[in-house]
Amino acid sequence: MPRPSARCLTEGVDVPGIDCVLFADPRRSAVDIVQAVGRALRPAPGKKLGYVIVPILHDANATPDDIFESDSFQEILTTLRALAANDDRIIEYFRAVSQGRQRTGGGGVEFDLDERLAKRIDLAEFVREIDLKCWNRLAKLSWRPFEGARAFVQKLKLKNYIEWCAFLKGELPQHGGLPKDAPTNPYEYYANKGWVSWGDWLGTGTIATSQRLYRPFREARAFARNLKLKSTKEWYLYCRSKMLRLGRSPADIPVAPHQTYAEKGWKGMGDWLGTGNIASFLREYRLFREGRAFARKLKLRSQSEWFAFCKGEMPWLGRLPADIPSNPSNTYADKGWKGYGDWLGTGTVAAQLKKYRSFRDARAFVRRLKLKSETEWRTFCKGKLPRSGRLPTDIPANPNQTYAKKGWEGMGDWLGTGKIANFLREYRPFFKARAFVRRLKLKNQSEWFAFCKGERPWLRRLPKDIPRKADRTYAKKGWKSYGDWLVTGTVATRLRRYRPFMKARAFARKLKLKGQSEWRAFCNGEMPRLGWLPPDIPSNPSHTYAEKGWKGYGDWLVTGRKRRAKATKHA
Repeated sequence: MPRPSARCLTEGVDVPGIDCVLFADPRRSAVDIVQAVGRALRPAPGKKLGYVIVPILHDANATPDDIFESDSFQEILTTLRALAANDDRIIEYFRAVSQGRQRTGGGGVEFDLDERLAKRIDLAEFVREIDLKCWNRLAKLSWRPFEGARAFVQKLKLKNYIEWCAFLKGELPQHGGLPKDAPTNPYEYYANKGWVSWGDWLGTGTIATSQRLYRPFREARAFARNLKLKSTKEWYLYCRSKMLRLGRSPADIPVAPHQTYAEKGWKGMGDWLGTGNIASFLREYRLFREGRAFARKLKLRSQSEWFAFCKGEMPWLGRLPADIPSNPSNTYADKGWKGYGDWLGTGTVAAQLKKYRSFRDARAFVRRLKLKSETEWRTFCKGKLPRSGRLPTDIPANPNQTYAKKGWEGMGDWLGTGKIANFLREYRPFFKARAFVRRLKLKNQSEWFAFCKGERPWLRRLPKDIPRKADRTYAKKGWKSYGDWLVTGTVATRLRRYRPFMKARAFARKLKLKGQSEWRAFCNGEMPRLGWLPPDIPSNPSHTYAEKGWKGYGDWLVTGRKRRAKATKHA
């Protein structure tokens, strides 16, 4: 007969006669649950079964859904999970239920229902629902054996990994769903338990590239040469079955032979296809001096002419010998290369190899040219100011790069014009600059820019320590808007404070406007009889009140459907 106890069954008490454990109070610890249950499972004379009781307390009018969502039912799941971790029979019991098989073996689980509840529900269906919900929580404790899971998947007749992913996402409803005890990542769980490849898992017969057995290199190369292909491009077209006259690529010939035979005889696609072409990294080129001597004899004038020759676009010079590289800068990088000027004998020196005058000497030369702007400097560098001569080879055309950390302060300093680069200028503090601008009495932003361009001579010129683009210079130093900068009273749209939606809409409705076009005309001041748009009413209410009650211009102005509906109601 049951022997009641209070929290003593987990304290090491050894009473074999205990044949029932009741969890009247919730248990969270798997260790406590297993220890308590173990007391009822110990054999004793006359003891046939051990019972574990987990009650579910519910309201008198509770529905099955209410019970499944209750804390009491969650306690059953917690208890079963703890027990199943130590007793595979429980898992097998619920697996059989989920698959509709007959329940056999020990580890039985029974649900006794309150008589009043049993009268209000479908008893058999309710018990089955309980079983399935328990299975959903226990399934991942014990995945199906590899063979069983693979057999299930192969019955689905999926064609590839993409369809497998679609099945998992529920995009193939005709196949149903994945059983709870089958993993979504089988290659991880079954890695050492039978996993071979996706082709094996899905039953398509496809074999992973890493596990294929290919022909020896010589035999595979002989096959490839018999195809009489002319290039790597044709090889890949053949492998993609786009040259059907040659048949299909055998399964034991790799698509990427350079990877498969990398250390087994591979020399390049030319050798593989039998075209005679040799991969660049395998070619043996002439020594640098010999290659340069050949290039200089061609009397080419530039790098572009060299590449044209390499492409065969200058046939009167013959073809590029196989032992002369088309990209000598790569081949001879550490073997004497100095630039295409040296390679072709033109005397041109690569910019990174040139030796320039010191910054002070170069700047002194440039200032004597009396150039007025950066535009004139660029024109001079291109040789388009013959009166000033040509740019010496030891003066850089891009001094801002060459002398970046050697004294460079800007084009104004370089040319001697006195102009200072914007990023080097020192401007007045924001409040002093704003005070100066406000005294100009400019009316708007366009007048400000006209003044900056010198188009307002009666206002003098813009001081050098006042920036033209004040919004950028003072962005984090007090800037609010051009209305604040010019003291016109205009406030930037993003800084304005508007009336609440309801009050603004009430104002708009009083105007009795008939449509959005009339609203725009009013906002533009084209309907003076109605007055002016108040500064706290937005001209684009659809933006301002987008998430604050906006429903459309019909609602904003009380037009269209709402007016007709109102008229109908009165009628």
